[in-house]
Amino acid sequence: MYIEALELQNYEKEIYFGVRLLELMDDGQTHKKSDLAKALTLDTRSVQRLLEDLGKNYLRFTEADLPLFEKNGNSYRLLIANQTMEQNQFLVDLIRHSLAYRLLDLLIAGNVRTIKELSEKLFRSESTIRRKLKEIRKELAPLQLTIERGEVIFNAPEAVIRMYLSVYYWRLFRGKDWPFAPLQHELVEKVSRAIQRFFQVDLNPIKEQRLEYLVAAHLLREVQHYPLEKDHQNVLKNDPLFKAFSRQLKVVMPPYFRKQGPLGNLFLNLLTREEYYHEPAITEKIHRLLAKAPFSVIAEVETMYQLLEKKINDAPTWKKFQTLQAENYLISGHLYHRLFPMIRFNINGKAFWTMVTQQQPRLVAFVADILADQGGSESILFGRYLSVLRRLPELTVQPVLRIFLQTDLPEFEELILKEDVRRFLANDFQVVFAETLTNSDLCLTTSLLYDNDDVPTLAITQELRMTDYFALLRLLQGFGGKSF
Repeated sequence: MYIEALELQNYEKEIYFGVRLLELMDDGQTHKKSDLAKALTLDTRSVQRLLEDLGKNYLRFTEADLPLFEKNGNSYRLLIANQTMEQNQFLVDLIRHSLAYRLLDLLIAGNVRTIKELSEKLFRSESTIRRKLKEIRKELAPLQLTIERGEVIFNAPEAVIRMYLSVYYWRLFRGKDWPFAPLQHELVEKVSRAIQRFFQVDLNPIKEQRLEYLVAAHLLREVQHYPLEKDHQNVLKNDPLFKAFSRQLKVVMPPYFRKQGPLGNLFLNLLTREEYYHEPAITEKIHRLLAKAPFSVIAEVETMYQLLEKKINDAPTWKKFQTLQAENYLISGHLYHRLFPMIRFNINGKAFWTMVTQQQPRLVAFVADILADQGGSESILFGRYLSVLRRLPELTVQPVLRIFLQTDLPEFEELILKEDVRRFLANDFQVVFAETLTNSDLCLTTSLLYDNDDVPTLAITQELRMTDYFALLRLLQGFGGKSF
């Protein structure tokens, strides 16, 4: 499915367990209810309820008498296993019908404002509505959701709400659904294409969809008459790049979005993504703008570089850092953090960094110490600097993988095979070829001569094929903290 259960864990427990159950059963095999309960750390009664609820939801989704599971005693088989499109559409339907989603959808649309109105619209008790809002408050923390005298209010600045909503909807749907009714998708597509023309970029289809979500969140809030603050309008008013952006975008924008305020806010939001720094002439103008107050991003990045150079304290390593060409990636991250320090994630960034934090604890501590006053390990800057610094072998600790190689290949072909293995595993392991089997973690051989349960053995052909690499990854699962 397009979104993993883990990403829904803090959003809606019922959906999390339901999607996790579908993931477990996606192999098309028959599963005992007791085994599913153990995997989910639930009791069998809860699993039975999950199976029944998913079955009912699937009947509603298909509008036909089609079962989701095949039952045989206390065992079940998922009938839509490996049917990716059907699973994705079913997941969208599950999210759209969840109480958490419908609550926020009503609040964003502005159709209801109070606990009582939400209760009446959703046919749930007021105590249930209050409890659900309390459950999702952590997920909605950047919106600063409060309840005052029964009225539900977003206290965050409007600029934060707009950015957060684009991220929130993207994390839930990833372009598989259009959650911005009554906006016409065609209008937003037209605006997206105009933005790409202005910045002279050609986004891939997924990034194009993400851009459409960003644009739609701004248009939706503007048409609902939620006013923006005027924090950055003076500096943008005189900026030549923003002036050109306004002239080009006004042609395709609806009348209510042609004012400097909403256009300026959208413009700054775009600059938090490095893909718009593609054209050198435009990049130079962006840097010039971000050097000015109240942004002062360029000076902030330079200060961070000076701190890093001093802390690394090694000229060759620092030179390698400078050649990584991550300048615009870090500049756009600093702008994002300056505009939205309370938004602790950026699309799927946190999931991207999670594995690194598990594999490289010393590097994580190094980066967290540098960014202690910038939001620590929860900030987008933490993730971005971690992504860059992890590419420096001098700052990372790679597990040593000792491989015993014994083949009937010519020496030169063995040398090529060793180079291929080192290159394939270079990002995760320091590969050493051992002299004996007893001092090894893994054996690669063209003939299964050894029967040693302590050393995993992989039989290879005269050259490593893709199937061999997959088998190698399976053998290494869990080695040195590595997880594939």
